[in-house]
Amino acid sequence: MWAVSLTPGFLRLVGLSHIIMPETTLATWWESKLARRLDFVAVVAAILVLCRVALEEDVSWVAWLLVGAFVVLLALARWPYGSLFVLIGMSVMPRFFVQIFGWKARPEHFAVAIISVVVGVWLLRHKREVRLEKLDYWVLAYVAINYASSAFGSSSPSATLRWALMNNLAVLPYFLIRLLIRDLAVLEKTFRILLGVGVAESVYGILCYASNHMFATTTGMEIGQYLVNVAAPYGSLYEPNLFGAYSACCAVLFLALYLSENEHRLGYLICLVVVSLATVLSFSRGALLALVIAAAFVFWQMRRRWNARRSKIGTLLPALALILIIAAGAMSGGLQERMRNLFEQGLAEETTATRLLSIWESLQDVPDHLLLGSGTASLQLSFDWSKYVPEWTDNATWVGNVGVRILHDTGLLGLTAFLGFLVSLWWKIHQVLRGRNSQIPMLVGLSAGALLYGLSFQLTDGTILAFSWVHLGLLASAVILLSGPSQSVVTEGGT
Repeated sequence: MWAVSLTPGFLRLVGLSHIIMPETTLATWWESKLARRLDFVAVVAAILVLCRVALEEDVSWVAWLLVGAFVVLLALARWPYGSLFVLIGMSVMPRFFVQIFGWKARPEHFAVAIISVVVGVWLLRHKREVRLEKLDYWVLAYVAINYASSAFGSSSPSATLRWALMNNLAVLPYFLIRLLIRDLAVLEKTFRILLGVGVAESVYGILCYASNHMFATTTGMEIGQYLVNVAAPYGSLYEPNLFGAYSACCAVLFLALYLSENEHRLGYLICLVVVSLATVLSFSRGALLALVIAAAFVFWQMRRRWNARRSKIGTLLPALALILIIAAGAMSGGLQERMRNLFEQGLAEETTATRLLSIWESLQDVPDHLLLGSGTASLQLSFDWSKYVPEWTDNATWVGNVGVRILHDTGLLGLTAFLGFLVSLWWKIHQVLRGRNSQIPMLVGLSAGALLYGLSFQLTDGTILAFSWVHLGLLASAVILLSGPSQSVVTEGGT
C-alpha cells in the first residue's frame, strides 16, 4: 500500500485541506506537537538533501549568480557613480578568473559586459546622441586593426581573434567612461572613486606582504618571480610589476593634490605614504624609476601653483624620509639584491635577459608582417621558451615592451593608431595646462599617471588589461571637459 503524509503543507499544496479536514480540525492540527515534529523533520531532511547536493554536485554557480546580482544592483545604484565604481573597482582584479568554455573570464570582463548593457539601455531610453572626439576615433581604429590583423595576418586566426576579443574587452572601459562622464561634477567624483580604489588596493597589497612575513601566507603574493627567495605582493592585480605601477600612479595623483590644495592635506599625505610604500614593497624597478620621473613632472607642472610652498614641502620631506627608511629595510633583502644584480650583471641579469629575448624574437617576425602585424598575442603561437630553457616548456610567452608588442601584433597600422591617440591626447593636455582652471591639479596628476604607465609599460605591458584603459578614459574625459563644458561625448537627442 502507498502511504501519504497528509501534513498541512502537503494539503495546502494540493488544495484539498478544505475537503479532507474541517477548518477547526485543521487549526488544531497545525498547533499539535505532531505537526511541529513533522515540520522539524522536513526542515532537517531539506538541509541534508542540500548538503548532499553541495558535496556531490558543482553548485559554485549559485555563488557566482549572487555575486553577479550584487554587481548589477551596485551598477544601477546612484547612476552613474555605481557603474563607474564597478568599472574602476573590478579593473584592479585581473588575477581572479573563472573558466568559461576554455576562456579565462576575469572580473573586468563581467563588469564591462554588465555596464555595456546598462549604458546601452540608458542611451536608447533617453534618446542620447554620442559625439566622439578625434581621440576616440584613434582608439576605435586601434581596436579594429587588432581584429583585422588577427583575421588576415595570423597563422591561427581562430586563436588570435579570440585574443583580439579579450583585448577589446580590456579597451572597452575607455569608451564606457567617456560615455558616463558628462560634466565636471561627475568627473571630480569619478576621480575620487579612482583614488579610493587605489588606496584600497595598495593597503591590500601591503597587508598581503605583512601576512606573508609574519604567518608565511601566500595570498596576494608572488614567490620566485624575481628571485627564488623573494616574495613580492601583487594584491589583486596580475603580477607585482603591475601592482607597483598601479600604486605608483596613485602616488603621483596624491602628490599633485597635496601640492595644490589647502584642505585635506594630512589625508593626502597619509595616502601618499601608503601608496608609495606599496610601490616599494612591489620590488618593481621599473615602477620605482617611473615614479621618480613622474613625480618630477608633477613638481615641474605645479611649480607656479603651490600654496604655502614651504610648509607643504617641510611636511612632505619627513614623510618621504619615512618611506626611505621603510624602503631601506625592504632593500636589505630582495630589492637590494635585484638592484645589485642589475648593476653587476647588466643585460645578462635574468629578468632583463628574458625581456630582451622576447623582444628580439618579436622583432624577427615584424618584417614578414610589417603593415598589419601577426595578430593579437600571436607571439605565443611561434615562440617556445623551451628551446632556450628546457624547464620553461609550459611558460606563457608575452612581450613586455608595449611598443614592440603593438608593432608585432598589429603592424605599422596599429602602432600608428596607438601613437596617434597618445599624440592627440598630449597635445590637448598641453593646451589645457596653459590655462588657469581650478581642476588643473587633477589633470596634472592624471597626466603624470599616464606618463608613469608609459614608462613602466616599456618593461611590463599593462595595456592588455582594463586598469590602464580606465585611467586613459578618465584622462581623456578630463582634458576634453576642461577644454570646454560643451565638449561632452553624450548630448541630448536632437541637439
